[in-house]
Amino acid sequence: MDESGFPPANQGRTRVVGGRGTKTQHKQEGADRENVTAVVTVCADGTTVKPMIIYKRKNFMQKWNNNNVAEA
Repeated sequence: MDESGFPPANQGRTRVVGGRGTKTQHKQEGADRENVTAVVTVCADGTTVKPMIIYKRKNFMQKWNNNNVAEA
């Protein structure tokens, strides 16, 4: 089983901070961002369980599941 958190979409303003021409840049985002969690499971015998998406919401909007290639 693997569990990964990621932002569901481009949320709010994002700034990249760093000197021009430097290899390392730093990304700054607001503190109010949210993540969704994707849980993917593969058993030892190679069988799989459908992926599961976990949203931090009390109400689920059906449009969030549109274009869901994983059919989670």
